[in-house]
Amino acid sequence: MPRVAPNQRKRAYRPKTRTGCNTCKYVIKCDETIPSCAKCTSTGRKCDGYQIQAQQTPPEVSKAIIRSPNTGFFGNTRERRSFYFFQERTAPQLSGFFAGDFWERLLLQATHHEPCIRHAIIALGSLHERFEQDNGLVVQSDANGWTDDFALKNYNQAIKYLMEPLSRKAQTIDTMQSAYGPAVAHLQSGLKILCEAQPKIQDHPPLSLTVSAVPYAPIEMLEEIFMRLDLQVTQMVGTEGEWNTYEIMKKHAWTREIPPAFSTVSQARNCLLFHWHKLSFNIWDRSSKQFPEILIAWQKTSIAILDRWSTAFDAFLSNRGDKMTDNERKGAAVLTIIRELGSTSVMLVRTKVDDQRNWDIFSPIFEKIVCLAEDVVKLDFKSNGGRPTFCIDLAIVSPLFEVSIRCRDPVIRRRAINLLRTCGRTEGVWNAFLTSKVAQKVLDIEETGLTVVKTCEDIPDWARISNINVAFHPVGRKATLTYSRSESKDGVTRGTVEEVIEW
Repeated sequence: MPRVAPNQRKRAYRPKTRTGCNTCKYVIKCDETIPSCAKCTSTGRKCDGYQIQAQQTPPEVSKAIIRSPNTGFFGNTRERRSFYFFQERTAPQLSGFFAGDFWERLLLQATHHEPCIRHAIIALGSLHERFEQDNGLVVQSDANGWTDDFALKNYNQAIKYLMEPLSRKAQTIDTMQSAYGPAVAHLQSGLKILCEAQPKIQDHPPLSLTVSAVPYAPIEMLEEIFMRLDLQVTQMVGTEGEWNTYEIMKKHAWTREIPPAFSTVSQARNCLLFHWHKLSFNIWDRSSKQFPEILIAWQKTSIAILDRWSTAFDAFLSNRGDKMTDNERKGAAVLTIIRELGSTSVMLVRTKVDDQRNWDIFSPIFEKIVCLAEDVVKLDFKSNGGRPTFCIDLAIVSPLFEVSIRCRDPVIRRRAINLLRTCGRTEGVWNAFLTSKVAQKVLDIEETGLTVVKTCEDIPDWARISNINVAFHPVGRKATLTYSRSESKDGVTRGTVEEVIEW
């Protein structure tokens, strides 16, 4: 039955509105002029004004709990213990001072689906527990390199399930075992896989790898981890390999313009490391006739980038203020250390490359770095009670080593070496205790034969060494130290010396 009688005029349709003045919005479409609508004033009516509009509530973010893997699918008590140890101790340490989901959530979830990952985690958890019991130093007892049969069994199980080289979790195990050669080889293999996975521009759109083919972790997250590991190896070995991550990382959002202020410590970290990697990537050929001009241009660019990054980082620190967590404080201290150390390298290139006395002007910066590192160790002790710490990211070990070999102030230098000796940290391929042994050897080489060393000036240039390279032996407590030093007190030419350190 029709709702309108025949020949009756139909009311034109108008969309309903919740806005408009109280007088006319129910009759006609209000034009919502402030303070009185034109519809009312033009017809002589009194405009009763507008109601206060209720603020729209944004859609509620899901608070669903993403649960960690249930340990009920493990075969025995020992496996459950090692997995739980990884979940409670290893994963948080691997995450370091920068928030991230990879180690503490995504990797653990993948154990439900990938036996190779599950066995690798069990092996790593077992070895990490042994690592803590041995005060942060697990030394290989023989050529096979294994001191934990249970960890070896699960390591082999992981390899058995790993029919294709999609995962390189074993590199962490090799690092804990102080097997730096295999660890670096695993890293280079992982970099090769990432590089070969990149789409060819002419065949694929540039964003075709936005989502990983492996559902457990976005490929961008894996690329970030490998970028940081690649920087470590570059710093330790001194040369960059065939599979440099700089080309991989250029597509990430944080590789573009530096923002006015960073929103997280992780964003600041990624931005700093990428730009430092970029500046270090094939910056010059010292044999080139244009070397001085290239060097000056590199220095100018480096200073500008470091200044922009510092402005954004300082703005982040100001915005966070007292709201920073202990982890953020540690992360901020580490980034400040990296910035200060980077600034010395940038400023030093203005002078002669191999005059070691040029480092002396940076003693105040070196002291600041040591103080910040001491703060990090104190905060670590507060959270873990002084247990040995293992993490993937570089933090204080490498910078303290740089201070100990560049700073000739006897007090600052010994503070740095002592902190390396006692902090109980292993960061990626850098073990603090082993590094302290090398640093102490460098100090002994430079100060042997000198009567009194109270200041930097008491160590002449001929006694100082440079171009230091360290190769830790895969078995036992030894390392090969290679360096350059003047062949005589009056000599200008530096000769290469190689020594074996044992402890």
